[in-house]
Amino acid sequence: MESESFESSLSELESIFSKVPSDKANLEKCLKLIDDVKDTLAKVRLSSEFLTRDHLLKMRKFFELYSLVCLELNDTEGFKCAYSQLHPLYFDFSHLLDRSERMCHILSMWMLHLVSENKIGDLYMLLERIPEDLKKDEKIQFVINLDRLMMEGNLGKLLDLNDNSNEYYRIIAATYRNKIASSMELSYKQLDMDYIIKTLKLKNLQELLDFISYYNQYKLQSGRLLTRNFNLDSNSIPWKVMDDCVIFQNESVVKHKIPSKELLNNSLKYLTDLEKIV
Repeated sequence: MESESFESSLSELESIFSKVPSDKANLEKCLKLIDDVKDTLAKVRLSSEFLTRDHLLKMRKFFELYSLVCLELNDTEGFKCAYSQLHPLYFDFSHLLDRSERMCHILSMWMLHLVSENKIGDLYMLLERIPEDLKKDEKIQFVINLDRLMMEGNLGKLLDLNDNSNEYYRIIAATYRNKIASSMELSYKQLDMDYIIKTLKLKNLQELLDFISYYNQYKLQSGRLLTRNFNLDSNSIPWKVMDDCVIFQNESVVKHKIPSKELLNNSLKYLTDLEKIV
């Protein structure tokens, strides 16, 4: 009985999810069905009847849909939960189950999640389990190349993304924008605002002002600016706007001549546009 209920709910979930691209309101319906299916699934998995190839395929389909719904909603915790169930179905039962068409997309998003949380060791362990032919998939190859270029310190084109709909994109972009900003303040006492807008791949002056406000808070909270002479006044904030320039007031760090503007630009030219992963 539970098995029939599971199959019925799974079919309904798949049908409703197919309508999500045209109407995002269907995501809420998907969530309700996912909760219902999880309750049913807990009962079904206690039965030996469930341990058949057909039921394993249905279970994989459910957790794939669960993963995709979480990705649509930027629900990281939900995605982690769903993927934890998918992982053995993708790898431990690969001798029983045909490869899923959704596998490469979900794996690539999980790999991006690992990169966004700086879990590089987990990423490499996963790569050891991914078959060589799958590593040639465009989406998986993208993350592999992304990791390689990040290890080389090539930061720039990462910020060329223009779709912030995915949480992992935003986390990775913010991390590397901060790294570029840190490199600038270590290299210069001041820079022209137009140059900073271009270097940080911001759209306009308002985005730069918003970034400066965020970055000043970020540096203060990190505690790296708390020198003995540091006072919380307008003359001591890390990045200060003056006329058409930004003055870097991080006196706790000795200014370096390198990386020069040319070397900084060189670090900005390699990463492929993140939106290719979509």
